[in-house]
Amino acid sequence: MLTIETLKEFGIDTKEGITRCMNNETFYFKMVSMGLSNEYFEKLETTLAANDLEEAFEAAHALKGVVGNLAITPLYEPLSEITELLRAHKEADYVSMYKPVKELRDKLLALC
Repeated sequence: MLTIETLKEFGIDTKEGITRCMNNETFYFKMVSMGLSNEYFEKLETTLAANDLEEAFEAAHALKGVVGNLAITPLYEPLSEITELLRAHKEADYVSMYKPVKELRDKLLALC
């Protein structure tokens, strides 16, 4: 179950996230649940595996916005890095870079 304490344990800035959700904790939890369920997580995983870096950029950029608006910093930071590398068309092991994002997202999603 999502709680403020649980989210804080994962390093999420709940104060900032709730502020962005009009100081409505219930609304924040709903938005976190929706954000973590975003279809772009799967799209990013599949496009990275297929080495479709243009589509991967679109998915990473969208996710960066979603998790950034919810102050889910532990996902925001690696997604930002992936997004910027993709934007610059840099060669990288994106699948490995995405793995911790997927693992954390899956842990958080299980709490929803």
